[in-house]
Amino acid sequence: RQRASLERFVRDYAARTAGSKASVQANRARLADPRVVSGFDPAWKEIVYPIVTDRSRGSRIWDVDGNEYIDFTNGYGSIFFGHSPDFVTEAVREQLDKGIEIGPQSVLTGEVAQLFCEVTGNERVAFANTGSEAVMAALRIARTVTGRDKVVMFEGAYHGVHDEVVSRAGPGGRGLPGAPGIPRSHVGEAIVLPYGEDESLARIEELAPQLAGVLVEPVQSRRPSLQPKAFLHKLREVTAAHGSALILDEVVTGFRTHPAGIRALYDIDADMSTYGKVVGGGYPIGVLAGSARFLDTLDGGAWRFGDDSVPEVGVTFFAGTFVRHPVALAAARAVLRRLRAEGPGLQAERGERMTELTSAVNAAMRRMQAPLQVESFYSVAFMRAESGQRWASLVYAGLRHRGFHIWEGFPFFLTTSHTSEDVDKFVASLTEVVAELLEVGLLRPSQAPHAPDAAADERGPAPGARLGRRADGTVAWFVPDLDRPGKYREHSEQPQPR
Repeated sequence: RQRASLERFVRDYAARTAGSKASVQANRARLADPRVVSGFDPAWKEIVYPIVTDRSRGSRIWDVDGNEYIDFTNGYGSIFFGHSPDFVTEAVREQLDKGIEIGPQSVLTGEVAQLFCEVTGNERVAFANTGSEAVMAALRIARTVTGRDKVVMFEGAYHGVHDEVVSRAGPGGRGLPGAPGIPRSHVGEAIVLPYGEDESLARIEELAPQLAGVLVEPVQSRRPSLQPKAFLHKLREVTAAHGSALILDEVVTGFRTHPAGIRALYDIDADMSTYGKVVGGGYPIGVLAGSARFLDTLDGGAWRFGDDSVPEVGVTFFAGTFVRHPVALAAARAVLRRLRAEGPGLQAERGERMTELTSAVNAAMRRMQAPLQVESFYSVAFMRAESGQRWASLVYAGLRHRGFHIWEGFPFFLTTSHTSEDVDKFVASLTEVVAELLEVGLLRPSQAPHAPDAAADERGPAPGARLGRRADGTVAWFVPDLDRPGKYREHSEQPQPR
């Protein structure tokens, strides 16, 4: 029965997206693209290919077969105002008519720098092509200013593709290569620690005199429910006390949580922050911003014409042919102007809509005892399945089959173009997909209770009760253990002795 269900779904999915499948196959010999193998499993090999698109607008994309999708991937977070918003398209078209000069400095460069600092509250700014480049520059600058080499990063974060940040934790947090082809020497000065834990703060204090900086994704895109504000404030205290750079990677959170990002939302005065995605309006850009103490190392500081001043700060090297590209700057200026005009209420409203989606999905999963849960932070969300649920990958394919562009292993996002009807349709479609997989046994019921909510409390035998499993696998109610804070015990009708 399971085999028949899977074969039927694979056949229907491949038929609906036949043009995408044919395009990937036709180009495979020449195009080396990691996206075309993402999520590979022999059991569903025939539907392992990306959707090949023909056009997009607002919250929608259309594939080469004419299928319409509500886009929840949204450029992996770069799309915030929907695809091709008029105000960005007009700005880009105007710049294209003027020309694209690479070499001289566009008049947009200084204007966008001023506007960026105004919106985000940073002192100085430098441009790059991607968020990865901005992170790479931040680490190089931190080492230049401090004269130190070691850098702390955290498990679960994503900082781009250059060697040093593609690292994993080894014994004692020592950085080890996180992918083939990365020499150990390239991650030898990296230390990777658990995020948000007191033990990590203690380790950072111990290492502080050797640290060039601490690189942190303040709310991780793949763990958005982990929001350790107090940890970040303590991290700021420790790094400031020892002269290390605190670098906030806001490539995802920047402009999705607040016009000035986590720096403003959590009131953290980072030394440097990296940005990208949203500010480009769909065009490639990376931005490094921060204090003059650090950014001065790119140009020698604020020397002037007409006097005897000279560059007073030792500089390091950072450059790129397409850095400060006029088209990207035109798009960024349009986005920054819109963000300034709208204010933080725009991000707050999208966050409320995402919270509604998250609550509705998790309530539905609880009702079905499904092994999935969604967590979110403002307009960023991540869906995960319990470990051991191999066939949970089919949830994402099932959603694409029902007209939602979403991919396993990546966050999903809401934009200003998504409507309440889009959200309701997503919740209903996800519920249908999960119910079908549960019904044929390709998904197994949850082995661990979801976090309790008010409705769950009303159904339970006592306040705070949650469903769980005994050692023998049978289901029972568990309640907070008053003698062991943070632990649970099996519920009984007798009061707990003190």
